[in-house]
Amino acid sequence: MTVSLVGLIFVQLYWLKKAFDAKESEFDSRIYQALDETASAVRQHEIDQYYNYFKATRKTLKDEADKPEVVTSQIESDSANVKYVYITRYMMDKVKMPISGIYNDSLNVTELYSSEKAIKVKKDSGLNNFQPLPVDLDSEFKNATFTIERFAKLYSGNKPISKRINFKELDSIFSFYQKKWNVITPFKLAILNPDSTTIALSEEGFKDSKDVFLTPLFSTPKNNVSHYLSVSLPEKTHTILSSYSNLANLTIFFTLTILGVYAASLYAMITQRKISQMKTDFMNNMTHEFKTPIATISVATDALKSKSISTDPDKVKHYANLIKQENKRMNQQVENVLRISQLERREIKLDKSLVDMNELVQESVASIRLIVENRNGMLFEKYTAESCELSVDAFHMGNIILNVLDNANKYSPEAPDISVKTYNEGSKWFIIEVSDKGMGMSKNVINKIFQKFYRAEVGNIHNVKGHGLGLAYVKHIMDLHGGIINVESSKGNGTTFYLKLPIK
Repeated sequence: MTVSLVGLIFVQLYWLKKAFDAKESEFDSRIYQALDETASAVRQHEIDQYYNYFKATRKTLKDEADKPEVVTSQIESDSANVKYVYITRYMMDKVKMPISGIYNDSLNVTELYSSEKAIKVKKDSGLNNFQPLPVDLDSEFKNATFTIERFAKLYSGNKPISKRINFKELDSIFSFYQKKWNVITPFKLAILNPDSTTIALSEEGFKDSKDVFLTPLFSTPKNNVSHYLSVSLPEKTHTILSSYSNLANLTIFFTLTILGVYAASLYAMITQRKISQMKTDFMNNMTHEFKTPIATISVATDALKSKSISTDPDKVKHYANLIKQENKRMNQQVENVLRISQLERREIKLDKSLVDMNELVQESVASIRLIVENRNGMLFEKYTAESCELSVDAFHMGNIILNVLDNANKYSPEAPDISVKTYNEGSKWFIIEVSDKGMGMSKNVINKIFQKFYRAEVGNIHNVKGHGLGLAYVKHIMDLHGGIINVESSKGNGTTFYLKLPIK
C-alpha cells in the first residue's frame, strides 16, 4: 500500500509539473505575441506621423506620375548646421492649340512647370552627428514610391529615445494586446539598449529577472537593432497557476483523500491489532482467574466426599463456605464480562434516585477496608461535602467507587496508604477524591487507562490481577451521569482520581 501510494503521488506530481510546463510554454508564446504586436504598433504609429508630414508631396507626385518629368534633389546645410533635403520636380505638359484662318492649322505647345519642396531634417542637441540619408531620391521620388520608413528612421535616429517613447501610451497598447492574447497579468515595461542588457528607459518597479521578455523595437538605417522593448512579469508564476488551479486543486484533493483513507486504514489496522492483543491477554487472564476458584471448588468437593470430613460439622461448614466464596468470585468475573458487553452495545440504563453520596462512599470504603488492613495498610476518610444528595444510580455508582478503591489497593506494591475525601467545588460539583501512594503512572499510560482491555502490563502473567475493564466501565458510568473523571499521577509517586458529579 505504501509503495503504491508513494508511486501514485510521484506520478501525480510528475503530471502536474508537465501540465505547468505546458501552460508556461503557452503563456510565454502569448506574451511574445503581445510584445511583438506592441512593438509593431509603436513603429507603425511613428511611421504614420511621417506619412502625414510628407502627405502633400506624395499627393503631388502621385497625381502627376504619368507626365514627363525630371526630379532633382540635393542635401544642404546652412550656417547653423541645419540640414535640408531639397526636392525639385520639372514637369512638361504638351498642349495642341488650333490656328484660325484659311489653313485650318494647329500648333503643338509644350509648357514647362516646376515645383520645389524643402524638408528640414531636425537634429537633437544631444547628438554629435546626423545620420546619412539612405535614399535614392531620383528613383524613389520619380515614381512616387519612396519609402517613408527610411525618412522615419533618419528623423527618429536624430531624436533621443526619451522623446520617442511615452510609457502611458505604451502601457495602453501592451494592455490591449494582453487582453487580445488572454495573458492578463501585472507588468512593467522598459526600453533596453542595443546590447539588450542595459536599460535605457524603464517604468518604476521594473526588475531584470528570468521572467523578463524582450523583442526588437527600433532599428538603424542599416537594419541593426537600436532598442529593445522589454516587459517584466512579477506575478507570472501566480498567473499560470491560477489558470489551471481547478486541475491542480482536484489533483491535490483526490491525493489528500487517498492519503487520508490510507492513514485511516493504517490507524484502524494498528488499533485492531492492539485490541486483538488486549483481548487475547484478557482471555488468558480470565482463564487464569477461573482456574483458581475451579481448582479450589474441586478440592473442597473431594474433601466433602471424605468420611473423616463429612462426619465433622465444622469442617463441612468450612468447606461449604469456601465453595460459596469461590463461586462468588467466579460470579464476579462473569459480571465483569457481561458489564463490558453491555458497554460495547450501549445497553446500560440508569435507575436514578436521590442518594446521599457521603454514605455511598462510606459503604464502598467499608467493603474494601478489611482487604487493605489485611495488607497492613491504612485507609483515611474525610467527608466535608455539604451538598451530597444527588440523583444517581446507586448500584453503578457504588461499583465505580469500588473499582477506583480496588485499583488504589492493587497498584500499591507495599502496604497501601489510601485517602478518600468528598467535598464540594462551589455550588456546581460534588467531588470524590481517591489518592494512593503506589507505583503511579506515566503520562503515556494515563492517556490509555480508560480504553477497554488496556493494562499497564501486557502478557499472560501480571503482577496485578485484573482484566483492564474496570476504568473503562468507570468512565462510561461517569459520562452517563454527566460527570468528569480526572487523573493526576507520576511514576513512583502514586495516583489521585477525581470523580466530579454535577449538583442539580
